[in-house]
Amino acid sequence: MDMAEPNLNDSNASNFNWIHIAIGGLAIVSGATYLLNFELQKFVPAIATMSSIHFYVFMFLFLCIVYFLSVLAVLNVGSIIKRSTGLVGIILFSAVIFRLCLVPAEPDTLSKDMYRYIWDGRVQQSGINPYLFPPAAEELKNLQDDRIYPNINRKNHPTIYPAGAQLFFRLAYAIVGDSVYGYKGFQVFIDSLTLALLVVLLKVWGLGPARVIVYAWNPLVIFEIAYSGHLESITVFLVVAAFYLVSIHKRISGYILLAICSGIKLYPALLLPTMIRRKDRLKGILIFSITFLGLYLPYISAGNRIAGFLSTYLKNPHESFNLGLKYLIMRLFPGLDYSLLSQLFIFALIAVGLVVFFKEKHGMQMIRYAYILVGVLIVLMPASLHPWYVILIIPFLTFFPSLAWLIFSATVTLSYLKYVTDTGVVPTWVLLTEYLVLFALLFLGYIFKHWLPSKSLARRSPFHKTAKWLEVHK
Repeated sequence: MDMAEPNLNDSNASNFNWIHIAIGGLAIVSGATYLLNFELQKFVPAIATMSSIHFYVFMFLFLCIVYFLSVLAVLNVGSIIKRSTGLVGIILFSAVIFRLCLVPAEPDTLSKDMYRYIWDGRVQQSGINPYLFPPAAEELKNLQDDRIYPNINRKNHPTIYPAGAQLFFRLAYAIVGDSVYGYKGFQVFIDSLTLALLVVLLKVWGLGPARVIVYAWNPLVIFEIAYSGHLESITVFLVVAAFYLVSIHKRISGYILLAICSGIKLYPALLLPTMIRRKDRLKGILIFSITFLGLYLPYISAGNRIAGFLSTYLKNPHESFNLGLKYLIMRLFPGLDYSLLSQLFIFALIAVGLVVFFKEKHGMQMIRYAYILVGVLIVLMPASLHPWYVILIIPFLTFFPSLAWLIFSATVTLSYLKYVTDTGVVPTWVLLTEYLVLFALLFLGYIFKHWLPSKSLARRSPFHKTAKWLEVHK
């Protein structure tokens, strides 16, 4: 959606000044919330007795309201501020501050995955293959401390993380060691690079750089990376970098970066079909495959244990978390084997990827297909859908804003309420809130796009503004 050059007449100039003031004010509100984070609970008697999880959901949803207002303001006046470096500066500066505010916060309320990252880095720094022994193994007893080790999940299971992630853990450990805050700071640094790279990629495709606010101010991105230190910082950075390189016709470098990214989280491999052109399909697959397999060479001594905990994770129904479509199918067909359904979902994802693979991609179709494939991945996630998995779709929303996915990036955090329930499972009302709203809005978007009688009628419709948000943008 190209935007016209700004013509700052009196009306536009007024809007131009208004948007700066509005975004600046919303940045101050958000910044104060991120700065105080969980300490806010002490200042509000009405919520002082809440559990940390309940308070987090309350605070997160408040930040989402501020975020939605900010995104709506920027996108609605895009034609005026397309070249406003001042506004982009406010957005980027505020985004970095939001993240830095969370670095000193103790990351114990949501997820403790970061401790496993640091542990795997420590094991490698000691010259031990991380796939060989679980943290509780006697062979690693001399590495068990009272800071990192007690916070590790699944101490009796080997690591689940692929070779690319292990290389990143080793690099991070070499830079910051056992420092939790140093590790989070390192993740924030990488995510800040993603912000800058997104601005450049938007400019490559002729879109206003202020659209970066969709990713830069998203509370899910900020908390899951800056507070919990999840791997999505490096994953998203490499995905955006890969698409940038392919966009400027450096395809081989793009394939290599995507392979490294897939070696960190696996599922970005689904995006390869969106990048490959018809004339270099074989070359692209070979470069990707050689790079991906090469990441495992340092760990080959693990033999058949090199997959770690991953195979168990995919087969075990007790590892299932916050699944929508899979949960529905399991409820409709109680006798269906969980592991078989996981395999069917994986095959379905491969099939969708193959459809895209054999299509010819021109211009921004590459990014559009990537956006669609990530959406399909989220719907067909075979094992668990933790909130931070949703981060991967958010950079694509800077190109194709979607009300359905923006709202889902907010409601997905309700799944944390699992940890304060008596049953220890995600409440049914949470699943309904997440997935019914998502599917309903995606369906409405399809209706608005394909079934309105004509563009002129659509423009006269009182739902025109809503339609622009609901549709999957061209």
